[in-house]
Amino acid sequence: HWVWGSGFLSAWGARPDDDGNARPIFSGTDASNGVIDFAGSGVVHMCGGVTGLMGAIAIGPRKNRFDTVTGKPNAMPPHNQVFCALGTGILWFGWYG
Repeated sequence: HWVWGSGFLSAWGARPDDDGNARPIFSGTDASNGVIDFAGSGVVHMCGGVTGLMGAIAIGPRKNRFDTVTGKPNAMPPHNQVFCALGTGILWFGWYG
């Protein structure tokens, strides 16, 4: 993996120096820290963010979101309040367990 173990962004060394000791790829000295990622949160959130961005770019805006003549946004219909409350409850239950 890029960040954990001996990955090229690892704080504990990705390439050996002249003595065979693993050193981070950035400067190759003990002063270089590389990436210290607590419990993988940086990697997980970066992957999720990039995936979401690529999905939004691939799918594009919602149909009929913009007026075809003026290019201005159309008014969106209101959302279902019951589904919003149900989704909030499901998220709370999943978060707090």
